[in-house]
Amino acid sequence: MIRVRNNLLQLLLLVLVVLVAAMPAEARMKPVPKVDNFILFQDYSGSMAMTHLQAKQVKIVMAKDLLFAMNEAIPELGYNSSLHTFAPFSELLGMQTYSTSAMEGAISMIETDYEIFNRRTPMGLGISSLRPVLDTLSGKTAIILISDGKHNLGLDPVAEATAIYNSYPNVCFHIISFADEPYGQSVLEQIAALNGCSCGVHDGVALLADDAAIDAFLQCAIYEMKNVCGDEIIQLGNILFDFDRSNIKNEMKPILDEAVAIINENSDCVFEIQGHTCSIGSEAYNQGLSERRAQSVVDYLVGAGVSAGSLRAVGYGETMPTATNDTREGRRLNRRVEIHVLED
Repeated sequence: MIRVRNNLLQLLLLVLVVLVAAMPAEARMKPVPKVDNFILFQDYSGSMAMTHLQAKQVKIVMAKDLLFAMNEAIPELGYNSSLHTFAPFSELLGMQTYSTSAMEGAISMIETDYEIFNRRTPMGLGISSLRPVLDTLSGKTAIILISDGKHNLGLDPVAEATAIYNSYPNVCFHIISFADEPYGQSVLEQIAALNGCSCGVHDGVALLADDAAIDAFLQCAIYEMKNVCGDEIIQLGNILFDFDRSNIKNEMKPILDEAVAIINENSDCVFEIQGHTCSIGSEAYNQGLSERRAQSVVDYLVGAGVSAGSLRAVGYGETMPTATNDTREGRRLNRRVEIHVLED
């Protein structure tokens, strides 16, 4: 009866280890910059003060509301930002470390009730006027151009955008369109098509009605979400070994097969494969045994398709027991390999 109970206890412990090993915790995500700088570049022309033919709202009013919504959604990640207008060209916020509150103040300065008469759209000149700003920047720069595309004076905007790309290879235009006529939409699409870096042309009216679409646009243009590497991403149970052995037991392979899938799903992270022993034997011998156990697990994972570059084999000998070494059961639990995710 005692032997049956002991066998049952060992089976329950094994099931518990497998269940814990197979259970990935929810990955934490964090926003990280895709660019070093971004410029919000708002069309301030007479046509933007007109009512959108389809949406039946004033375009500059919608654009200002969208700027406020975007500003609320942009995380403060240390990149630089500015707010400029064109037609006429002006600087409402000079290039500085992005701050939600500072940008909100600058957006508030955009007037929406201005004279339309004789306020034409030199869009090409506006794009060209960004050169002094771009000359001061280093790293990748996103220009978020918000316009209805109605160029009607001076330099060709597509040619000027092409010239910007030629002069500043780290710059990329991303377009938000308030176009309500085919000609304006065509101009904006041509600018977006100049470089594969662009997130394309996004409809401003649609963005204004969809917070998720705003997030998707911003994550395309200026930041992205990435897994945070750390022990809290993936919780893996221990892989146990027989006394004085480093070979992987068959009953431990389901744990490792689950680990393969989880590690491959978190390919941006680095995993430390930690080998341990009980206290029987010399410290020097146990150090070597722990290293062999760790390497045995690494070899299994790599053989199952995990990139060797994602793994670090480390032996800790008998220095980090997880249970008492005074009992047989405690020593059994200490003969183990743990898989940890290294912090960023």
